[in-house]
Amino acid sequence: MVAGLIIDELLRLGMVDAVVCPGSRSAPLARALVQAADAAKVRLHVRIDERSAAFLALGLASRTRKVTPVITTSGTAVANLVPAMVEATASGIPLLALTADRPAHYRGTGANQTIVQDRLFADASVVEFDLDGTAPVTNATAAQIRARIDRVVAAMASGAGHLNVRFVEPLVPGDDSVADIPEGRADGGPWTTIAPTNSNNVGAAAIAAHSANSATTSPANAASTATIDISRRTLVIAGSNAPHLPELEDLPTIAEPNAYAPAHPVHPLAAGTFAQIPPEQIVLVGRPTLHRGISKLLANPDIELTVVSDAENHGFGVEFPDVTANARAVVKHVQTVGDQDPQWTKICEAASELAVKSVREALAESIEAEEPLTGFHVAAALTDSLRTGDNVVLGASNPVRDASYTGLPFPGVNTYAGRGAAGIDGTVATAIGIALASDREHADEIRPPRTIALMGDLTFQHDSAALAIGPLEPRPENLTIVVANDAGGGIFETLEAGSPALRGSFERIFGTPQDVNFEGICQAYGVEHVHVDRLPDLLAQLHPDTDVDGIRVIEVATTRATRRQLHHKLAYNAEIGVLDKH
Repeated sequence: MVAGLIIDELLRLGMVDAVVCPGSRSAPLARALVQAADAAKVRLHVRIDERSAAFLALGLASRTRKVTPVITTSGTAVANLVPAMVEATASGIPLLALTADRPAHYRGTGANQTIVQDRLFADASVVEFDLDGTAPVTNATAAQIRARIDRVVAAMASGAGHLNVRFVEPLVPGDDSVADIPEGRADGGPWTTIAPTNSNNVGAAAIAAHSANSATTSPANAASTATIDISRRTLVIAGSNAPHLPELEDLPTIAEPNAYAPAHPVHPLAAGTFAQIPPEQIVLVGRPTLHRGISKLLANPDIELTVVSDAENHGFGVEFPDVTANARAVVKHVQTVGDQDPQWTKICEAASELAVKSVREALAESIEAEEPLTGFHVAAALTDSLRTGDNVVLGASNPVRDASYTGLPFPGVNTYAGRGAAGIDGTVATAIGIALASDREHADEIRPPRTIALMGDLTFQHDSAALAIGPLEPRPENLTIVVANDAGGGIFETLEAGSPALRGSFERIFGTPQDVNFEGICQAYGVEHVHVDRLPDLLAQLHPDTDVDGIRVIEVATTRATRRQLHHKLAYNAEIGVLDKH
């Protein structure tokens, strides 16, 4: 009965998808979800690997923005959810770990599959609750259970939640009948409607006291609004998941691929120019996660930094993006006054144009010289193929950075990247979840929008088991996974560990060469596989009119040997020339 109450209340709170992993202790929850799915109240997904299941749920929740549970049995099954929970909380995604547990008195007795799991996500969730499902349910306790579910889901507006439910035998009834549960609200809504709450206001007085010059406080809301004088040289940095703020619409903006697409984009390689012709002030929205040039700008004490953030308390005091501790003010809202300096606008445009030119010329020179393809070429081919309505999922390490250099974000293109914790794990499962959610949104269309995932070979190998989708489960209708296979960890080629002086031990512990038969993996899971090693063939495969029936993997043979040289060339060419003009 407790399981039925939980599922019914989650449905009232907007749940449209749920992911179930097989298990005995979680049988009550699984059965309640099957009954809800049979009644067409929820779409059910079943997976045998809890880690992939959690990332599938994360992908679904990323697209729908609705609470999406992943259900597991007790023991190590719960521990497998940790990576996805970490990412969900860091990215503000409403993933719910709905875990079944043993009765409390089993602890300390040597009972099988009994671990301390109710506090397992203490630092990887924004809310957790241990619910005793072993006691008889009355109308009064049913109301308490429903109200508790409402509290948990309301808290998940800022990240993942954990609901640990203790069940006692018998875990299944004697037949397949649907158990009666105490009624919820007659209007079909949640038991308790909880209005969105403002984020933690700790430190508001300090913010108001230190706001000055470019970030003077507004009389109407001194603790939360900054007034930005844009007659001073102003640059906006839109980091991961940055929301669109109309107040900043007309300002030059460097945006990460999964931020909003700015009206006046500035290429990230232009950060090198801004290190020499710095802005007077930067407005930061979202979390900057990609480029070291951006990090250096944000650390410059001569640049006044205003952070726009719903600052929240997750255990270390009020948290907001300011790794270098250089922020002058942290506010929830901004308003602008003044007119932009035309000279500064020209500098931003020239710096961005030069950076774009350096990227395109480097690609053209490489192609003309018939050099082997790199992940950079693959990203350029992908971004050049995108159309309005496409979904793009970017793997960590090089793919998301390459896509940032080659054009993303685009207006009309939905871009997702796991930048909360920036791990490579779960990327295939996340892409499947996003594709499934997109397919349902366009169920009446003959051909749903494309979902294209770009990742490296290690990322694909790490999560290839996510391709195991049972014959009774929903499958994506139009998902292409592009794997830039450079046989190892190409990201390290561009980092300190890849310097010429350290090459002696590089290949084994950083390059980590792999020789995996991806075609064989795809064949084992019944997924179409295409192998290309020429750019024209890749462009043909990525053409928007190419028919995709289900899931398709395009493996592109690439090299990482030229990575370091390419990055140095791009950075140099993106800076030279601008200083001579201004």
